[in-house]
This record gives sequence, structure tokens and C-alpha cells, in this order.
Amino acid sequence: MNGWSPGEPARHGVEAAAAEAVAPARDGARLARLEKLVEQFRVEVERFFNGALPVPPEELRTAIQRTLQELRSAAPRGAAEQFRLGGLEARFNVLSELYGRRLRAREEGRAPKPPARGAQSEAVSYDARAGIVLSADEDRDAVEALWAGLATAGAGGRFELDAFRGYIARQVHDIRVKTGSEAVLFRVVQEEGKLKLKAKPISGGATR
Repeated sequence: MNGWSPGEPARHGVEAAAAEAVAPARDGARLARLEKLVEQFRVEVERFFNGALPVPPEELRTAIQRTLQELRSAAPRGAAEQFRLGGLEARFNVLSELYGRRLRAREEGRAPKPPARGAQSEAVSYDARAGIVLSADEDRDAVEALWAGLATAGAGGRFELDAFRGYIARQVHDIRVKTGSEAVLFRVVQEEGKLKLKAKPISGGATR
């Protein structure tokens, strides 16, 4: 006898619920892979400009762009996953923009060439959270690192790099004149859930 089976809808409902439960885990795995690719891109960019990588990481950048496109096409279901995807995309866009600027500067002869392979040299690295020291002599890489520290942490898109350079230059000048200090320490800090840029006058002029 053909008829309606009360167990059939329930079974479909359980299967749908199970699929919904698995989706966040699958989204999390894809986002974790994307996060690793973005960090790998950051490392390889620095290795290239320091002379440790013979060719620019164009293939990796293209792979990340393709992965982002795929993830946007199949947007994560959860709000947390969507927020994480947006943050990773913003971070990659900032890194990619800085990479493009540095690459163009080198091609136009406005940036130093990488050290010869095998040469004993230590690349200067910057950490916006730990602090970056700036003096009267502009260090473009240091300012870009400070800007990237704000942008990759979620404050990107609210200011242009060139405008930020002008703002930092004015801050350094005003603080040095007011306090008589030789340099200014800038740090990106998080207070009450908001990112802030802190400045502290110091003696010494190392941009590190």
C-alpha cells in the first residue's frame, strides 16, 4: 500500500541538520588553508625583496586570488566565518598592494637592489605591535610597515598610504619639536576593542 511515511520527512530533516552542522567545520578548514597561504605570501614577499627568493611570488598571489574568488562564490554560512573571510581578504589586499608598490619602485630604480645571494646581511624587519621608531629621516619601509600593521589588523580602507605618510611625518616633527626628543616610537595597540596608534618620544634614532 502506497502512502505517506511519517519517518521520511524526519529523516530528511536529520540529514539537513547534519549537513548544516558539518558546514562550519568545512568552512573553517578552507579558511585555515587560506590563512596559511596569505602568511606564506607575506614571507615569500620579504624573502624576494631580501634576495633570498630568485623570482617574485606571482604564482602564489594568483593562487590566493583564485581561492578568494572561490570562497566568495560559495560564501561561508556562519557570521563568524564571513567575518574571518573578510579579514583575510583585507589583509591579503594590503599585502598585495604593498608588494606591488615595492615591485614598481624597484623596476623604476627607486628601491635598493636585493643583496647578493650568499652575502652576509640581515634584513630589517618591523613589527607595528612591538613598536617602530621613526626620526626626522623618513624610512619609507618603516612607515609602510606601520600602515600595514593598522590595515591588516582591521583598520584598512580608512586612509591612503600617501596620506598616512604625511600624517606620520607631521607627528614626528611636532613631537620632536615639542619634546626635544631625537625620535618617536609608534605602536599599534588595541584598547576597548578599537585599534589605536600610540606615539612616545624617545632618545636615539634607530628605525627598528
